[in-house]
Amino acid sequence: MAFHSFKERVMISHDLQAAKGPLLNLLSTILMALSAEFMALSNIGGIPGFQLLFLLRLTQFLTVVVFLPCFCPKLVGENMRQNVTLILSTVVNAVANTLMYLSFTHAAPGIAFGIVQGTTPLFTTCIGFIILNETVTLIPCCGILISVVGVVLVGIGMGHQGVDSTQKLVVSILLPLAAALTRAPGMVLSRAVLKDLSGLTIMLYLSSFGTVVQCILTHSIETPVWTMSAQTAGYVAGLGLSQSLATLAMLGVLDVEKAVIAVAMGTLVVPITILLDYFFLSKVPGLLKWVGLSLVVLGTVVLSIYTWWKHRQDEKHKKLLEKLDFLPLLDDEN
Repeated sequence: MAFHSFKERVMISHDLQAAKGPLLNLLSTILMALSAEFMALSNIGGIPGFQLLFLLRLTQFLTVVVFLPCFCPKLVGENMRQNVTLILSTVVNAVANTLMYLSFTHAAPGIAFGIVQGTTPLFTTCIGFIILNETVTLIPCCGILISVVGVVLVGIGMGHQGVDSTQKLVVSILLPLAAALTRAPGMVLSRAVLKDLSGLTIMLYLSSFGTVVQCILTHSIETPVWTMSAQTAGYVAGLGLSQSLATLAMLGVLDVEKAVIAVAMGTLVVPITILLDYFFLSKVPGLLKWVGLSLVVLGTVVLSIYTWWKHRQDEKHKKLLEKLDFLPLLDDEN
């Protein structure tokens, strides 16, 4: 009885290990959606976009400083290649995050995420194959395709609502599209860095670099607003904390999943953000949007289940090989 109980606990442990990527992705998408809403609400509260990004990076930097003594990760690579990749990852991810979060101040977060998540998987697939030689099999491709179709339907549904001006429409499309173009190589480079360095190291470089750059930009381009209501201050604090934890969770996903799989599973952020748009910004989804959201969820579920199943099969195969390796030793002892 005890043996079976132990065996069941081992199987549950293996199942949880196989589900690590999808579970971390779910956590990351929820936190990312929350950070998008906090960005929009903070901007509505009168805080300029670049200043919000400065406060976000500062919060992220302080969060990393708290965690560093606990884990003591390597802060530099072992060779020039690792350090160059780390620097490139820092710069590209800083640009991508800036473009993405600025898009939340020009369009509803659901619209911005719809454009970003609808285009990033394709870009990531191409760049991931070129840099990391990562390929995608048929079932993940189907899951990605279903999610992309859903995102397109969400975008069409949002387009039917109209916008205030053509200029606003162009900006609300171009900013997320530019974010997707830079986010794809940023994700691939982050995964490449994670092969040699810790996610905390990536966050340290990204937050310190971003804090300095955003501080310069906010004083050069905008007029900073340092006096704010308690409610707006709460939104700003929520923005920094949720984005910091979302980044840590996403780096955890990239540590165990291919870049394109991590990006594709992140498509779940679209329906979550649309729902939060309703609660926080009173944006009511129409019928076409609900159809699109259903497809996004379906595609993400297909991809997540396949990812868990693939890891589970790999774990079983690994255990079988280990068992076979021990068999000759047991025969020799007999």
